[in-house]
Amino acid sequence: MSEYVFGDRDIFGEDDLANVKKVLDSQRLWRGDDEDTFVAQFEDDFGKWLGRKYVLALSAGTAGNEAALAGLGIGPGDEVICPPCSFIASSMSIVALGAVPVFADVDPRNLIITAEAIEQAITPNAKAVVVVHLAGQPADMDPILEVAKAHNLAVMEDCAQAYGPTYKGRKVGTLGDCASYSLQQGKHITTGEGGAIATDDPEVYKRAMLYANCGMPWYRYGVQRPAPEPVGGVRNRGHFAFGHNYRMTDLQGAVAVVQLSKIEQFNTWRRELVAIIHEVLDDVPGLQLQYAYPETDPIYWNFHIMVESMTLDELNQRLRDEHEANIGPYSEVNYLEAVFQEMNEQRRTSLGCPMPDYVRYDPGTCPQAEEASKRTFSLWTHHAVDPDNLRSQVQAIRQVMTS
Repeated sequence: MSEYVFGDRDIFGEDDLANVKKVLDSQRLWRGDDEDTFVAQFEDDFGKWLGRKYVLALSAGTAGNEAALAGLGIGPGDEVICPPCSFIASSMSIVALGAVPVFADVDPRNLIITAEAIEQAITPNAKAVVVVHLAGQPADMDPILEVAKAHNLAVMEDCAQAYGPTYKGRKVGTLGDCASYSLQQGKHITTGEGGAIATDDPEVYKRAMLYANCGMPWYRYGVQRPAPEPVGGVRNRGHFAFGHNYRMTDLQGAVAVVQLSKIEQFNTWRRELVAIIHEVLDDVPGLQLQYAYPETDPIYWNFHIMVESMTLDELNQRLRDEHEANIGPYSEVNYLEAVFQEMNEQRRTSLGCPMPDYVRYDPGTCPQAEEASKRTFSLWTHHAVDPDNLRSQVQAIRQVMTS
């Protein structure tokens, strides 16, 4: 039994194909700077769906993380507090800005960063905190925002795995100063690769746009563009800042528009898959299912389960031997990756930024994250997963745990 088996639920359809054909027929695949593009439509639609004023569509989720941090004004030598448990782009994007990631420990019940850990990690060099709504479970935001406000920290919400979950009735991605999203293949909606940022702050939006467009202003929403002035009598194109080319193509935009229109259906299917997990595993001794904070409504990207009565290796071996099934152990504690271990040894980031003595990436830096990760596995709740296959998988887990 494969861990990830798709059923008959289509991710893409004729409506996606029709939009892609329109782009191909136009003979122009890049978004350009006019309003009559699918990328511009997606930005508008996404802003209305989320409830934010400014949206910038990008080529990848990692590009979104970087642009969001650039929008917040993060630069060389700044410290950005982040969780160790996330896809590595959450921390590597900090490195890409010349800044220093400072890892703060997590709630072992769900691997999500806590306000208490953030406060312990604050130094005079701290400028921002990255909050990852891991696996579609909202973080406990009120205490985090209170700590951030007290210490003048900007808050970036990493919503790569969180399209539509709510915290006290508000969608995640509308609580901090800005938010980043991923449209990679496995996410709630997808363009294969792709990303976006969202904010209500025009200055954050402008800085992010410059970073994502080679330093050239290309604003929408009525935000004014500065005009380049000749230098030494020579005209120039107007590159006002350092930046990359992280633009989304209109082929991606064509698919993104349709994907967003289907998100409520996709999220309904995800909820149905999670309901199967709860139905089969809720009362199984030795398992701690994904913990949700009060007044949150998760929409899971995947579903974390902690094993308390045996090791993950023992569980996986028995699943293979007895049921031809398997699980995916959690394996993302960022600072234990080789790239961060090299930074730790050399005492500078990959971009050469010196690391203060108190910033360490040693084993034991975030003990709760490390211990919890040894006992946590994930069930994928992608909306296209075959419900019958998932039911067979969790029934196999139940039989192993109860026999």
